Formats: sequence, C-alpha cells, structure tokens
Amino acid sequence: MHPDPSGSHPEHLDAALLAAVAGLADTAAADAATDDLLRRLVEVAVEHLGVDGAGVVAAGSAGPGDLRLVHVSTGGPEAPERLQEQLTEGPCQDAALFGVDVVVDDLLDPVQTAWPAYVDAAVAAGWRSVVAVPLLSGGRLGGVLDVYRRVPGTWRARELHWVRVLGHLAASYLALAADRDEARRAREELEHASTHDALTGLPNRVLLFDRLDHALSAARRRGRGVAVLFVDLDRFKAVNDTFGHAAGDRVLAAVAARMRAELRDGDTLARLSGDEFVVVCDDLPATDDEGRQRDVDAVQARLRRALAPPVRLGDVDVVVSASTGVAHSGPGSTAEELLSEADTAMYRAKHPAGQAAGTGGSLRDLERQLTRALPEGRLRLHHQPIVDAGGTVRAVEALLRWQHPTRGLLPAAEFVDLAEHCGMVVAFGRWVAEEACAHLARWRSTHGPAAPETVYVNLSARELADPGLGGVLQDALERNGLVPGDLGLELLESSFIDPLVLPALHELQRRGHPLSIDDFGTGYSSLARLVDLPVRMAKVDKSLVAGIASDPRRRTLLDAVVTVAVGLDVEVVAEGVETAAQADALLAAGCNYLQGFHCGVPAPAEELHLRLG
Repeated sequence: MHPDPSGSHPEHLDAALLAAVAGLADTAAADAATDDLLRRLVEVAVEHLGVDGAGVVAAGSAGPGDLRLVHVSTGGPEAPERLQEQLTEGPCQDAALFGVDVVVDDLLDPVQTAWPAYVDAAVAAGWRSVVAVPLLSGGRLGGVLDVYRRVPGTWRARELHWVRVLGHLAASYLALAADRDEARRAREELEHASTHDALTGLPNRVLLFDRLDHALSAARRRGRGVAVLFVDLDRFKAVNDTFGHAAGDRVLAAVAARMRAELRDGDTLARLSGDEFVVVCDDLPATDDEGRQRDVDAVQARLRRALAPPVRLGDVDVVVSASTGVAHSGPGSTAEELLSEADTAMYRAKHPAGQAAGTGGSLRDLERQLTRALPEGRLRLHHQPIVDAGGTVRAVEALLRWQHPTRGLLPAAEFVDLAEHCGMVVAFGRWVAEEACAHLARWRSTHGPAAPETVYVNLSARELADPGLGGVLQDALERNGLVPGDLGLELLESSFIDPLVLPALHELQRRGHPLSIDDFGTGYSSLARLVDLPVRMAKVDKSLVAGIASDPRRRTLLDAVVTVAVGLDVEVVAEGVETAAQADALLAAGCNYLQGFHCGVPAPAEELHLRLG
C-alpha cells in the first residue's frame, strides 16, 4: 500500500499540490496547447498523488465515446489506456459517458466484470487499482484523468479528494484553453477570409498586392524580373445570364482550380473580382527579353491548355476562353502600375484596334462613343432596392448604365474601366449624384414616408481624391432640397489602395453623408481595415451569400462577419440575395438589410416609383 496522503505531514502534500496546480494555471495562461496541458497534468498526478502511473485522454467532437490517448507517465499504463481508446470500454470510457468518477480498488475483484478485455490487459501489465475522473467544466467534457496503482487496496478519502481537485481544476484550465483555441481558429478563419476569395479560395486583392510588392522587392535585390498576367474570361456575363449566378460560380471555381494546377509553385494566382484573375510570375530574367518572354509564353500556353476543356454544367458543356494582358517590371515599377499596365494590355487584347470587338468598332471608336455618352444624354440611372426584414424599401443603390448606340443598355462593369482610362469617371460620377438626388426628391414628393430614406451612389478612388467632390455633392443636395444624410456613398473595394482615400472619407462623414463599404470581409475592405473607416453600413459580398442556406461553413463565416460589424456599430447588408431561403438564413444570421434579385431587380426610377406606390 502506498503512503496515505493523510499521514504525518498532509500540509506538505497540500502545499506541493497547490504549487503544482498553480503551475498548471501558469501553463494555461502561457497560451500552451491543449495537449501540452494534458501532458503536464499526467506529470503532476504521478509526482504529487502517490500513484504508480497515470494517463489522460482528450475528448473529441463525436460524443463521449470519442476519446484519444494524449499521454501516459513514463513506464505508465500505456497498454490498458490504448485498449480503452480502441475498444471504447473501461473505467475511462465510463467516466466520460456518465460524467462521474469511477473508483476500482481491485481489478481482480470477482464483482468486477464490466470490462473483461481491459481488466486482462491492465492486470497483465501489472496494474491492480484505478481511479478515472472526468474533466468536466460547464457541462463540457475536456477529457479523462486515470491514475493507477500496482497493488490493490482501498482509495482513501483524502486521496480521492485530491484526485478530484486536480481533475476539476485541470478541467477549468482545459476549458479556457479550448475557448482560446476556438477563438484562435475563428481569428485564423477571419484572417483567411480577409485575404482570400470565398468562392475559389485564391488570394484576393489584399494578398495579391502584398505578394506582388514582395516579388518586386526580391526581384530588385536579385537583379531579376516580375511579370503580371491579367486574365479576363470572355463573354462570362452570358454564362450568368443564361444559367444563373450559381452556375457561373461553379464555372469560376472550376477555372480557378485548373489555372492554379498549371502554375509553378512560386507563382501567385489571385481572383481580383468577378471573372478577372491575375497571375504573378516572379524570378524571371531581368535583361534577357527573349528568355523572359519565353517563360511568360509558356505560362500563357499552360493557361490556355487549362481552359480548353469545356466545363460541364448538368447536361451542358460551357466553353471558356480568356483574354490576357501582360506587363513586365522595370527598375522602379510599383504593384499598382504593373497591375494597371496588365489591365490595359488585357483590354486591348480583348478589343484589338481595327477589329470588331463585339461593339461595332475598335477600342478607339468605343472610347469616342463613350466620350459622347454624357453630352448626347445616353447615360441612364437604375436603382436596386435595399429592403428590411419586412420587405420595405429602406434605401436604394444607384447603378449607372450606358445606352450604347448599337449594343443596347450596358451595365457599368462593361465601361467604367474605360471611363477611368479616358479620365471621364469624375464627370460621370457628378452626373450620377445629381440624378440620384433628383430621383429621391421626386419619390419623396410623391410618396412621403414610403420613399427610400437614402440613395447610395458608388464612388471610385479617383472621385474620392477629387478636391471638388464635397462641393459637387452639396450643390446636388441643395438643388433638390435634400441634406447630406439623404445621399449615401458606397466605396468600391479598389478605393483603399489610394492613400488619399481615408482623409476624404472622414471629411465626407463629417459633412453627414452615410458611408457604405462593399465586399465586406472578402477584399481590401477587410475586417481589420473596417476599424479605421467611418462607415455606417457594410455589404456582405454575394460570394458569402451564395449557398448560405445549405452550407454550414458559410453560415459560420457570416456569423463571424456579422459579429464584427455589430461590435463596431455597423449595419450589415447582404447583397446578391436570389432566393427566399437565402433571405431567411441571412436575416436569421443577423443581417439588417437585403439586396438582390429576390428583393428587387435594378430598374429605372419610374419603375421603382410604381413599386413604392
């Protein structure tokens, strides 16, 4: 029989155990891994409880029977502990299953027949007595502590008291460690979401610029070169229009996987937005133009090969092709310049001069037509409702359209980049602000309280950097009898590259304009960035909305995004809502407002006027 801890010097044992428990607390506070805490628990048990061996198992996620051996003491009862894990029987399993202490004074007692396989293994290994204590905290099982003796005999009350104390305190520390691990996992998921595209898993704009900056710095140090390939899928809008956005997302995911498989390990493939991808090829020859071009040509050939097989959508094969623009780094190239050059090269590759580009003319002709759009009155403004849980239109987003002379009504996505290149985006933005204010004033005159509270217009980085923007907005408001709170400003993801943006935003917020941020949680407008931005509303990107009703992982990520937004007193709008099931799931997750085809398609002011009436 081992010495009884209740013997001649119990205070010494008590002090030693308390010190050991304090050491466990220090280990837990030091951000130790859960397994490390459990290993230390075994060491403390053997050292201070007067036992011959100890083992500890950790609880899994599949229920009380899901236990895995973490650690046993040196020379300890590994065989019977592993047998419990494999057979799911033994005192450890019973302690976990029923949440009670299991005390066995003698494993060879004829009454003890509950675990024959375990008893045979334990006795064969030289063990005769065992106590199993579940590590419970707040009803949650963290694991089980088993302590062993090589001789049979009654476990005294004081011994059991200290086994339980050690187990219960360890359970509390394990619960803290588990909460910390869960918080760490959530933080890592959020960090991943802020730097990766939710649909394809590829780096997004944030991570792209970070990697491109590093590639350029490394190239300058080593005397090497960097190439950027801007890849834009051809006629992808037709896929969405014909088969729906869900099918379009499947095509994008398939294309991304194929392209990624064809690149070198050191290359970066990123999804910039929509159907736009960027490839960064680093460590290229800096001075050997022929060798550098040969390497880039090989990459382009592999990408073409990757896209050649059609993508199967049900019974239909969708043929995918892409236009690519290439830019090579120079001695002073920046990431922004290189990406802009590649974008321009892609656009010219898609619409080569002198050839019909699907527009009835060359790129130069298209530019001339766009410069005439404003004076000829060819710009249009459509509005998409932003509704609350009851379906009431609380706000609208103003969306620019171009009534092209031959191609019909074009969405902004098809010409806004060209407007940027032509230097016309500021003039277009001023027109949009004036029209949006005029429409809101007419709705209020006709419908009173039923009219939208706010009309939101999109702003680019160039517009935000325009020193005359504040005056333009104020003039538009005054001419239509409105105040700054009536005109909301929605910020494009790409705006945050420009260092002049943040001061401009604070000035606009000071004037009273409500600010909204697009693509929240997926791009440059990431979770950490939101802390610095004076925004009132954040739009959850449609890549998170798609599949929200059936995909628990997307729901978990959305819950985290909503929690962050609510903590910062920011209202959440879910965009891209296409079904009632999505709407129900988004509202249940805490989104304040919804936007998408399910809530209302973009339409001219007159059609929205009829809906309000």
